[in-house]
Amino acid sequence: MKINFDRDNLIPMIIQDSDSGLVLSLFYTNAKAIAKMQDDGYVWRYSRKLKRVIKKGETSKNYQKVVSIENDCDSDALLVKVRPEGPACHTGQYSCFGNTKPFIKQLTDVISDRRRNPKKTSYVSSIVFKKEKIISKLREELKELIEADKKKEIIWEAADLFFFLLVYLENRDIKFIQVLDELKRRR
Repeated sequence: MKINFDRDNLIPMIIQDSDSGLVLSLFYTNAKAIAKMQDDGYVWRYSRKLKRVIKKGETSKNYQKVVSIENDCDSDALLVKVRPEGPACHTGQYSCFGNTKPFIKQLTDVISDRRRNPKKTSYVSSIVFKKEKIISKLREELKELIEADKKKEIIWEAADLFFFLLVYLENRDIKFIQVLDELKRRR
């Protein structure tokens, strides 16, 4: 990969969530940090404030697993697609450009949390461990979706089916992103 560093031997690096496509951060990096990224598979950057190479998440433990590194048409900027292992921003936000966590990620996070930290008043907590009950709900919701006639009913039933599919995946310890990865692979 050809890289045109600036006069300080740095290059801007845009960090993008590989699944949602949302921009998470903008860092500067140098040859040493790029080599570390290629070596260990996590984002490394050059801190202009600290004047050294640091691993993203070094303090917060919110690492970013590198999926791909690409340069732009002039080779003077990098696009690094990642799988974030926590918030990208030091403020705790999903992105340094605002709390733009995709709704599907919010929803799967809640379902996962209900499994890890059951709540007595939560419907999800009451069924997430009951595979047969979830399967029964999936069958019921699929039947209702097939029988739905009006657009509003179809949307309602599709949402129910999708929700119980997410609960089922959580029960089986499968992340929704793994299903998306399979769809991408098939494409």
